[in-house]
Amino acid sequence: MRTLALLLLLCSAGCASVRMTRAFNGVKVDGGFTPLATVSIENTGWFLFNCIPLASGNPDRPNETTCLPFRNTVTLDNNMKMLDATMTREDATCFEHLTSHLKDDFYYFFILYRRTCQTSVVILRAKDNQSPEKQP
Repeated sequence: MRTLALLLLLCSAGCASVRMTRAFNGVKVDGGFTPLATVSIENTGWFLFNCIPLASGNPDRPNETTCLPFRNTVTLDNNMKMLDATMTREDATCFEHLTSHLKDDFYYFFILYRRTCQTSVVILRAKDNQSPEKQP
């Protein structure tokens, strides 16, 4: 019974999220571009023995309590997919200050792993009188 409860908890714990803020905290960008938002993207999944996926966040539906059981979606490619959707929604033309990293936490004597892929970026729009010369 505990195993079933743990599995149900893990399935609800896989999470993909996209958060934005309009506070730039002194971030500078090159001329010709206006910063729109600082975007933080995170995708989390749970793994057995660090190789068998139990549940991962759904990159097609970030910020919802959905997960994909028995799939590994915790990748930089999926974070970039969520970034692309955010840029389209915000009408951004490019980005700067991209940072990403993977973090692994382990539980129960290295049996259970939680992997998180985090990405942070400032999305930009070309100023009205100039074309977007700067592309990522």
